[in-house]
Amino acid sequence: MKNLIITLISSIVLSAAGPALAGPDWQIIEKARKDKQAAALAAPRASSPGAQGECRVDPLMLHLDHGPRADTSPYINKLRKERHEAQLKACAAKAT
Repeated sequence: MKNLIITLISSIVLSAAGPALAGPDWQIIEKARKDKQAAALAAPRASSPGAQGECRVDPLMLHLDHGPRADTSPYINKLRKERHEAQLKACAAKAT
């Protein structure tokens, strides 16, 4: 009786662990990769900045300016913020 219970429990555990031991579905992964590449190639053609008059402004990135491991100073962050605002104003002026 003891061997039967151990056999049943081990078979249940192995059947539950089977999908976890299976490898990735490479067909789905490759299809997603190809779709992503196709979308990346089609996106610049559809929305090129020169064709539609759009201007591209990178997002504002401010580095850590305080503490013992500061990457920059508050003055440099202030300059970056002013430069970003100037780019946004220039882009808005160019659009109108």
